[in-house]
Amino acid sequence: MKRSVVACVLAGLALPLLAGCATVEPKDFMALQGQVASQQRQIRELDRRVNDLSTQIERGRRPQAELTAEVASIRQEMMRISGRIEETNHRLGQAPQASDIQAATKNLAAKTDKAEASQVEMNRRLARLEAYLGVKGKSGKVPPRTKRPAKAAPPKPANPYDLGIRLYKQKSYNAARDRFREYVKKYPKSKRAARAQYWIGETYYVQKKFEEAILAYNQVIKRYPKSSRVPAALLKQGLAFRALGDKRTAKIVLNKLVKKYPKTSQAKLAKKVLKRL
Repeated sequence: MKRSVVACVLAGLALPLLAGCATVEPKDFMALQGQVASQQRQIRELDRRVNDLSTQIERGRRPQAELTAEVASIRQEMMRISGRIEETNHRLGQAPQASDIQAATKNLAAKTDKAEASQVEMNRRLARLEAYLGVKGKSGKVPPRTKRPAKAAPPKPANPYDLGIRLYKQKSYNAARDRFREYVKKYPKSKRAARAQYWIGETYYVQKKFEEAILAYNQVIKRYPKSSRVPAALLKQGLAFRALGDKRTAKIVLNKLVKKYPKTSQAKLAKKVLKRL
């Protein structure tokens, strides 16, 4: 059983309209286009008036009574435009299914969405102006004057090490490697420098660039001999030699690991690998 579904954009949500609803004649569709353009022009004009009003309020050029009346006038105009936008959205939902008009319908719907967004923002600005002038809202209470928010401090740049870990997890290995190198260069004596150097080796290893990985792991062993990452670097170095087919060197490295760090989990794993070599 076939159904015709017409796309109707209303406040950013797509509402399906089933077959059987009334349709808009193509000739009337042209009128809708004119209405949307008119609404957009009116909103731009109101936006200009709000900007001028904000400037005048800040500089105190006009008496408060006049400013309050101007805000009320703009508010009424916005309510009138809001009703026309809703009506246009409703009629767009009844547009015929012809492909060319359907595409135009989507375009008009997008424009009305934009007009609605502009309207929401303008309503917020008007609310702030009303609060500043002490205009009573619908509840009958005078809204409190809003304080200007303090300027937020600029966000601190992400630590290269943390960013590197994040990129590694996202499988952006080249970018991650650059961040780890940056960290080692900036903080060569920090506690995480050995870890960053180890992760450089890991980025190569996961890319199967085993020769580069071996050199990177070797930097951990040479530059940070007291680091807890040394056993892991030796293990991965031995596995990299095995992957290259150099079993002799792999045995030398893994035996060194077992002898020097016998109680580590890496040594236990190295023993299992040695049995298979």
